[in-house]
Amino acid sequence: AIGDIVGQPMLAHKAVHEAHVAAEAAAGEKSAFNARVIPSVAYTDPEVAWVGITEDEAKAQGIKVTKGLFPWTASGRAIANTRDEGFTKLLFDAQTHRILGGGIVGTHAGDMIGEIALAIEMGADAVDIGKTIHPHPTLGESIGLAAEAFEGACTDLPPVKR
Repeated sequence: AIGDIVGQPMLAHKAVHEAHVAAEAAAGEKSAFNARVIPSVAYTDPEVAWVGITEDEAKAQGIKVTKGLFPWTASGRAIANTRDEGFTKLLFDAQTHRILGGGIVGTHAGDMIGEIALAIEMGADAVDIGKTIHPHPTLGESIGLAAEAFEGACTDLPPVKR
């Protein structure tokens, strides 16, 4: 694929997107590529998926972040599946509350990470994500619940003492 000549990370979904960007540019169309929103997935058991900035990267770049964390031990779907060993974590800019990154550890994490990539791409903040209606009970609702946890509004978890 055209995208394969660009280099690391060598991911099929990245190469396909880069090929689209190259074709759009060649056709004179408006196009953009943001390397920050390339999702990565480790197809292990449980799966590990991440996108955007990590806490370590934020610290190294002097970006202040805060996080919302939703443990899958509080997820009805994860409990029903007997796969509650995971969690969903979202990283937000400490001032604007815009999402900068996120990670999911758990079964089907790779199937869900795209929602976080879209939220980063669209400049969503914690309220946007928390108010997105997710079907219940699903593993995907852990994304909205992590945003609610950040906001201190998650009714599925004990209140956070501030």
